[in-house]
Amino acid sequence: MAIYRLEAKIIGREKRGRSVVAAAAYRAGKKLFGEREGKTHDYSRRSKGVVESTVFHPDGSPGWADDPARLWNTVEAGEKRADAQLAREFILAVPKELSASEQFQAAVAWARKELVEKGMVAEVSLHHTRDGKNPHVHILCTMRKLDGDKFSAKKATEWNDVAMLVHQRESWAEAVNAALEKAGRSERVDHRSLKDRGIDRIPEPKIGVAATAMERRGVVEDSERSRLVRFVKSLNEVRPHMRDIKERGEIRQFGTGKTWWEKSIIFMSRVRQATRETVLDTWNRLLGSRSRGHDNGPPQKGPDISR
Repeated sequence: MAIYRLEAKIIGREKRGRSVVAAAAYRAGKKLFGEREGKTHDYSRRSKGVVESTVFHPDGSPGWADDPARLWNTVEAGEKRADAQLAREFILAVPKELSASEQFQAAVAWARKELVEKGMVAEVSLHHTRDGKNPHVHILCTMRKLDGDKFSAKKATEWNDVAMLVHQRESWAEAVNAALEKAGRSERVDHRSLKDRGIDRIPEPKIGVAATAMERRGVVEDSERSRLVRFVKSLNEVRPHMRDIKERGEIRQFGTGKTWWEKSIIFMSRVRQATRETVLDTWNRLLGSRSRGHDNGPPQKGPDISR
């Protein structure tokens, strides 16, 4: 099933001295030298996960805009503040139902229309994860428009407006659906929130890169983020049936039970299991915090939730 995602964020130096050259090297799977910090950022070893990466710029741009190293070093050199905002990043989910070429072209067409034609320079990088379940695109976009052979002296502050982000989210949904239709696929995406779409469901949190990496390396077998995702899924499973009980006094459809009491028994068993997992997770976290606090008291027996 095609999923929707457009996330926008700012890459800035902040207090950690973050480099946009390093960010570009990582997203493109390349080796780039950062002139400002005098450091080489080598991410060429992860190039297998980068399907394609290309810089796009307005017509008539200077020659250095084609070269990622020169482009992002020029951005770095032009920003003097220690907490300068260096680039805007967009992270887009692309449908796995499309080919890699179709995924990349959909993102490029959107970047040209929404970013490049409005004066910005954008580097589009298509990533495929090892398991193939999460194809996505990173777009690094300049904060300033090109003005002749250099960047404008003034940043485009209107890009920070919420209305701009709302428009970008809607336009990306339209671009994805157009690509799916062109490919002869029936799947469609929707940029609206669950609430706006009239769907009574809690948004499922993302497991995240860090937790996934820890599980893959064997640092933890089951991360807290994974447990949270399972818990939210269990809540979403029972949510419509709880509404049935509240509105009708019984469950309309659930499991294989034929009578209202059979359905209710199955429903309550699911609720009991979800509650049991939540209580055990909370208890284990409590014991973990006490251990980190050097509590040398006798071991505590877990809560009795067998009944």
